[in-house]
Amino acid sequence: MAAMKITLLAVAAMAVLLGTASAVTYNVGDQGGWTLSTDYSSWVSGKKFNVGDDIVFKYSTPAHNLVEVSKAGYDSCSTDGAINTLASGNDVITLNATGTRYFICGVPSHCSPTAAASMKVVIDVASGSSSPSSPMPAAGPGASNSPPAPPSNAATSVGATAGFGLVALLAAGLMA
Repeated sequence: MAAMKITLLAVAAMAVLLGTASAVTYNVGDQGGWTLSTDYSSWVSGKKFNVGDDIVFKYSTPAHNLVEVSKAGYDSCSTDGAINTLASGNDVITLNATGTRYFICGVPSHCSPTAAASMKVVIDVASGSSSPSSPMPAAGPGASNSPPAPPSNAATSVGATAGFGLVALLAAGLMA
């Protein structure tokens, strides 16, 4: 009986470990970060963002900030009615629902509605989970804006909802 409980516990632990590595962390702008010199339309091109992924905005403070806005705010580069304003210089946004999210720099003149390369980015979030085939995961230091990096460069975040359910179920069974 004890050997069966240990086996079930080991299976549950493996399920949790496998379930936690599904989300991807994207460094917005790759090694350049959240700056005036990055073309965010190009950066986002070809990426697939999914519920559970994280996007990280790294920037110098107080030179920049991060403001989540509506589509109208994005189009006009206006922070009026902002959804959220962050200024840590290392802001992590968890994509927790499907849909489109809009981010701009709220520093005057950093977001220009007419400039091709200004500090504004649109993130379309799909419902599917991330997988090793997700294009251009987060790149580490020294990476470039070149073709998609292999998934092994991606930092993963913990998203153990499926594994947690399995562990809870097995723990309940073991206590019986």
